[in-house]
Formats: sequence, structure tokens, C-alpha cells
Amino acid sequence: MPARLALLLLPLALLTACASSGAVKQLDKDRYQVSYNAGMKPMTWVEIKNVARQQAENHCASMGLQYARPEVTSNKATGLLPKEAIITFSCDEPKAVPPKKG
Repeated sequence: MPARLALLLLPLALLTACASSGAVKQLDKDRYQVSYNAGMKPMTWVEIKNVARQQAENHCASMGLQYARPEVTSNKATGLLPKEAIITFSCDEPKAVPPKKG
């Protein structure tokens, strides 16, 4: 009986162990949102937020723009609960690089 129960629970355990990234959603004219859920992966909050931030930066770069004005939130999970970071951000025109002197 315990082996049968373990076989039934295995797919559920595998699904919850998977990390997932949300697609970038456009909230309004110039605000976007992306999320990253670490599932049961043993990641720190810094790592989770960095994955979401990288997705946001890549989204802006794909449009030839620069990542700007991020607002980072999380589900504040602790222990073995899945951790999720959510970043709301804008994409601005790239800042001009001043010419080098010399």
C-alpha cells in the first residue's frame, strides 16, 4: 500500500518541484509585469528576484529599450513553500552615453 501511494504522489511532487516563469504582461501603455516561481527548488530570494529581473531586462532589450523603475514584490513564502518574485517595471529609451574626453 505505501508503494502504491508513493507512485500516485510522485507526479505531483515532480510538478511542484518545477520552477516556472510567467510571460511578460503589459499592464498599461508603458508598465509591464513578470514573475518567477521557484517551485521547490532551493533558491535564495536574491536568486529568485535576479531571474525575474533578468527576464524584465531581456524584454526591454528586445524592444531596444532600457529596463527602468522596477517595483519588486514577493509572496513572502518561508520554509518549504514555493517562493515567487514579481517585478513591475517600465522600458525607457536608452540613456545617451556622454563622449569620452581625452
